[in-house]
Amino acid sequence: MKSIGIDIKPAIGEWKIGDGDNFISFALTEKPNLFRRTMANLFFGLRWIDFKSPIDVKDIKPSKGVKAKVTKVIPKGRR
Repeated sequence: MKSIGIDIKPAIGEWKIGDGDNFISFALTEKPNLFRRTMANLFFGLRWIDFKSPIDVKDIKPSKGVKAKVTKVIPKGRR
């Protein structure tokens, strides 16, 4: 059997929401047009950031994330 390789293009920019270490971002291989970038910024607060040169997906720095935890305690013996 032949293995099927997936050819992944490098990312040229990313949508980003949030600042500092806590943010959400997703990289794209194609730049959205000016209208879409403007509307995403107005409606969702997303910023488009161009990379200086194309970056491989594995080299993109992830956020540290928001550390929120919800714990629900259920007493034993109660239904």
